[in-house]
Amino acid sequence: MAKKKKEAEQPKNLWQLAKPFGRPAKFPTAESLWNAFLAYIQWAEDNPMVVTIKGTYVDRPLSLVAFRLHAGIKRNWDTFKEDYEKKGEDFCAVLHAIESTVRQQQVENAIVGNYKENIVSRIHNLSDTINQVVSGNIKQDQQLSPKEAATFIRELQKKI
Repeated sequence: MAKKKKEAEQPKNLWQLAKPFGRPAKFPTAESLWNAFLAYIQWAEDNPMVVTIKGTYVDRPLSLVAFRLHAGIKRNWDTFKEDYEKKGEDFCAVLHAIESTVRQQQVENAIVGNYKENIVSRIHNLSDTINQVVSGNIKQDQQLSPKEAATFIRELQKKI
């Protein structure tokens, strides 16, 4: 006698039929995110840049943009960071470590002249602010002769 195939058991509750929505997280753990960053650093070290003028090799600058490309992160850094910070303290610590490492490498290389200081300062919103205070004594009782006044006006017009 042929055995009947056992029919697949149907779930008892509707929630058992539901499927997860959205795509899986790119980095399921903070450690996997850190490992992706370490892989990016290794790639940067293994692939130095050639300076064509001097014909020498120089360290490849680390950047968050290059890390995103290397790790396959399609969102901009701020959006990615905001999403992963919600996942907990472990992710917050890793994100902070990634940003700090990139910043440290860029700033230190700018300090020793390997990178253009003005570009690094722009990337990190750093600026030199100079506050100038101009003071002078104005002599109100001084009068110019018509000839001196005409010369003064001509000099001002040249500057304008």
